[in-house]
Amino acid sequence: MMNRFKVILSAAALSLCSLSYAQEDNSFFDDLGAISDSVMTDLPTGAPIGDLEPIEMLNPRADDVYWSKVIYRTIDLREKFNYPFYFPLEETDNRQNLFSVIFNLASKGKIKIYQYQDKKENFDDQHLVDFGDILRQQDVAFTPVLDSITNDTIYRVDPSDIPCQKVIKYYMKEVWFFDKISSTFNCRIIGLCPILVGEGDTGIEKYPLFWVSFEKIRPFLAQTEVLITDKNNGSRPSYDDIFMKRRFSGYIFRESNIMDRNLLEYNTDAESVHKEQERIKNFLVNYENDLWEY
Repeated sequence: MMNRFKVILSAAALSLCSLSYAQEDNSFFDDLGAISDSVMTDLPTGAPIGDLEPIEMLNPRADDVYWSKVIYRTIDLREKFNYPFYFPLEETDNRQNLFSVIFNLASKGKIKIYQYQDKKENFDDQHLVDFGDILRQQDVAFTPVLDSITNDTIYRVDPSDIPCQKVIKYYMKEVWFFDKISSTFNCRIIGLCPILVGEGDTGIEKYPLFWVSFEKIRPFLAQTEVLITDKNNGSRPSYDDIFMKRRFSGYIFRESNIMDRNLLEYNTDAESVHKEQERIKNFLVNYENDLWEY
């Protein structure tokens, strides 16, 4: 009698599981045999992309940070390790390249952009840049439209006119610091500056376009998936994930110093620049290691 009761319970449980599975309608393939749209827009998470949020970061008190160092890097998208920032060149499968994400946010007025200045970055209202001026400077076709809600001007640009192919580098400003309360050695990205490379009067020239606050674009980066490997298309972190996990390659071109100089200003050849980059990198590693006793 007891065995028969167990069989009945097992059958009932299987029926409930099958009913629940059918109601969820979360099949990988649709009726036509293609990957369903819902799966393509929600991979690899079970929650909708729009519900994803940036990785939470602690904001230490100023009095608790007794050591810090500002570092500037160049991220070259021509390096294979940085391909996820450059591809795809056209939006597909809930994926955009990094510049398209920033471009679309700026064109719709969702983020502010700030003037690029040599050796200084000011994220304040006095250094705001009109996105329309950037479009005119780069000869990008656009249609200005007045937003009915905010009454601000937004810029409609055809996706094919976004010059994402020419943006092959970024400047990155970051701060390394030690928080004595949590006893953690951390790095915080402050801003990104896309660099457009194109023909100039003297040949190939680079044009740093503008600075964006990294913290302000993080909510949008967290909702944009990135394909980081050809071996598994189902594993897709977000841009926020790969920035926070520092899954990118960048070389140092400047550190905070008394004389406010770039590496090229006090190194005469490529070999000496490389040695200085290694010195700064090793200094950061050694400083963290020297904080602890083993």
